[in-house]
Amino acid sequence: MPQFKDEHVLLIAPGSQTTLAQLGLPESFTPASHRFPTRMFPAEKKGEFEPFKIREKRREVNATTTNNNTDNNKNNDNEKPDVDMTEAPKQEETEKKLEETSNANNGETAANGIGNGTAEQQGQEDQEAEPKEEFFLEEDIISDEGAVYPIRNGHIVDWPCFLSLLEHVYNTLSPPFHTPILILSEPAWTARDREILTQFVFEKFKPPAFCLMDSALAACYAYGTINGTVVDIGYGKANVTAVIDSVVQENGRGIALEGCGGETMTDRLEELLKSKGFTREMCEQLKRSNVTEILPLGTPLPGSTDAAGKNGQGAGNPAAAASTGTSEGINSSKIPRGPGRGTQTENNENGEDDEGILDVAAIVTSGNTNEFLAKREKEKATSKKGAAEQANRAARLPNSKRETTTFQFEEFARINDSAQYIRQRRDVEVGLERFLLTTPGKEREERGSNGVLEDLAAQIHHTILAVPDATKRSELWDNLIIIGNGSRVRGMFTSEIPSNISTPMATGTTTPANPGSQTPGPLLHPAAHGVNPLLVAATHANAPPMPPITPGMHENPALYMSSMHYRSTGHSQTPTSVKTVKPPDYFPEWKDQGGGGNSSNAPGTTGAGGTNTTSNPSGAPRPGMEEGVFLGAQIAAKMVFINDTQGQYKGYLPRAEYNENGPSAIHEFALL
Repeated sequence: MPQFKDEHVLLIAPGSQTTLAQLGLPESFTPASHRFPTRMFPAEKKGEFEPFKIREKRREVNATTTNNNTDNNKNNDNEKPDVDMTEAPKQEETEKKLEETSNANNGETAANGIGNGTAEQQGQEDQEAEPKEEFFLEEDIISDEGAVYPIRNGHIVDWPCFLSLLEHVYNTLSPPFHTPILILSEPAWTARDREILTQFVFEKFKPPAFCLMDSALAACYAYGTINGTVVDIGYGKANVTAVIDSVVQENGRGIALEGCGGETMTDRLEELLKSKGFTREMCEQLKRSNVTEILPLGTPLPGSTDAAGKNGQGAGNPAAAASTGTSEGINSSKIPRGPGRGTQTENNENGEDDEGILDVAAIVTSGNTNEFLAKREKEKATSKKGAAEQANRAARLPNSKRETTTFQFEEFARINDSAQYIRQRRDVEVGLERFLLTTPGKEREERGSNGVLEDLAAQIHHTILAVPDATKRSELWDNLIIIGNGSRVRGMFTSEIPSNISTPMATGTTTPANPGSQTPGPLLHPAAHGVNPLLVAATHANAPPMPPITPGMHENPALYMSSMHYRSTGHSQTPTSVKTVKPPDYFPEWKDQGGGGNSSNAPGTTGAGGTNTTSNPSGAPRPGMEEGVFLGAQIAAKMVFINDTQGQYKGYLPRAEYNENGPSAIHEFALL
């Protein structure tokens, strides 16, 4: 019998911008039920934090109403005085008190008569008094002003805030007492960080069992493989991890690579589009939209010279022609409209300006007036039909061949300075900048750095080469796992083999399926062997150069063999194939559903506990395998908490072990 129930397991996956959480394991694993913004706000008491922004609001209050309410309260208090239970007074004392009370009432009546005018004057002053301002507090569930983000680039930079966030998540889900907890660990967390977290969980929540699981290992659980290279592209950083036999390889691991996350791509779009009036939020939604795409290496931009030549439109630049108003090198704005020789009327033979202008003399002398007019109408109909077909053809062009397109921008406007917002949507036009979000910006060019993809490819190559077991490296190249919300951008990694290239051989060479049918393309690289050219460029850039061949090299066998060995050592590091792991098909809720979905950065209405429930207006897919680490956490929780009835795998730290050995025991029981 399992020690714990499915509905009692608590899962928490902290992230730089969004923290995923869920109470209970459903029969079919689903994406996280709760999404908390990973930020808190300072409270009134120093060192404490609150989940929402507390705004101070002013409100005008009528002073007369306040005074009347105060008088009514006093009258109510006089009507119901407190009664002390004492002994009954004697008869003589009672008669004496009655006489004193009668004399006092007579004096009060006279005083009321004298001060009647004073009371009326006071009432007029109360009515003429100016209204007063009253201050009260209101929760703003959307504002990020003054927010504290405890996790930055995978590192915990504010422990009190992070622990307050965990407490807020725990109180919101309100699990029962006998609840095991599993928290996903970031690669940047140190051993001391894990011990602090373990101590807080056991001392604050008092669970019967606690498990820490590495996020890269959770990704392998989600994809059902024990060997793989996990590339986790987050908000401000990226992690590259090699996993062999379900063991994380720390040697050569790329931890918290700055400048390789989604924030860098947004910065690049903002740099390109700031001059056109784009705000930060507009660039963020543009990045998440379907019109933003990373084109394969060597693909020309729409409207460029190469693209025009391939489409049979000549070598001109349509974008430049459209912006300057030129046609075939002639500026029509400088030509007189006519009539006469050398005017636009003469040059425009088939334009709309000639409609209705006929050479009557030529028609009459020809003797075929009806035939001439019918021919002209037919030419006009053909011209209009061709223009309509050309317009429809342009509308059917794929996004990668359009110079300009539009995306839907959604913003929230505050209503009357309150905590309520209204959603507004509008179409925004964008040009070729949507293809350049991974290109190096000004800062990277000044430092001599490459783009985002080049840096990731170099780190992947370094991580795999650092694996001690050389026989496992080819399997790591064939089991790439791309996760993280930063990888949602279309075309982030392209490693498909072209149809005219056969499967790579063991020697690293390929034989074309149809010799002579190879056409130059973005994936047909001399040393690519049908894989991603970025990865190939990174591998060959790190390979040692070939020694020069001297005339006496063949005469010296030792020198010749050493040179050949040197060459084969460098060539053996080049991957013969690069493949990504196929996502599992037996979790239908994790498949790409299409349409809008939740976004970690998009504002929206927030439900209980700060759960973001707003649909993403940019058209990005709903949470899928980009958040596969949470699916892996569900699978691991099922294995270590439910299926492991005897605790033989030591996947979690029991309460008894913690009481005996302290927080350091987490290193022996965690899935790290």
